[in-house]
Amino acid sequence: MPTRLIIAFLVIAAPTPTQPPEFEVASVRENTLDDRIVTVNVGPGGRFTVRGYTLVLLIQRAYGVMDWNVTGGPDWIRSARFDITATANIEGNLTEAQLQPMLGALLAKRFKLALHRSTSEMSGYALEVAKNGPKLAPAAAPNKGQEGFRYNATGLAFQAITLHDFARYVGGKLGIIAQDETGLQGLYDFNVTWRVLPDPSAEDPREAMRTAVMSAIQDQLGLKFFQKKVSVPILVIDHAQKASAAEN
Repeated sequence: MPTRLIIAFLVIAAPTPTQPPEFEVASVRENTLDDRIVTVNVGPGGRFTVRGYTLVLLIQRAYGVMDWNVTGGPDWIRSARFDITATANIEGNLTEAQLQPMLGALLAKRFKLALHRSTSEMSGYALEVAKNGPKLAPAAAPNKGQEGFRYNATGLAFQAITLHDFARYVGGKLGIIAQDETGLQGLYDFNVTWRVLPDPSAEDPREAMRTAVMSAIQDQLGLKFFQKKVSVPILVIDHAQKASAAEN
């Protein structure tokens, strides 16, 4: 009896690119009211709403950057304002890690946003560990991020954020380019207070605030802002168009 040779071929499908998660439903409408009201809310039931946001502000939230990280695109991305109401299939409030890819996918779909990443050397500040070491409190609870952020004339408080975001937020409030170079990972809680002593002779009125905040951060957190050239990540907008009023 002849021997039969049976050859089996294992077909391995090529992996398909992972699609970013999306909101279940999202409404995007241009806000034509001249009331200068700008609000954002990450509410229960996976709900995300903004009012009066420009496309650049939306990009900042989606990609975790500041205004100076975004370049290119038409003029209206910094002037036209939009209202968004979106809901995700997630219990409770969205974390930043959940929100960012969803918002990025929404901007690509509704604003036809296309961009690429680059870097640029700029004059700014690096956040580094001070001489006597850090005085940091690990986060007591996870998943706070921007929702656990408070900053006013006498102090700041953060809950469960990285030092990357800490440097970025504080730099934005002080009107400087700031970037984390501590090398420290993880999430931390911050609570810093200060007293501003105005300097009438200063050319920039914000200088007194910068001095007070940086001194307080060094004394209370063991972190120091050093002025230097920093390599800044840049998002270059290749294409964007105004979103229609249609819903997902």
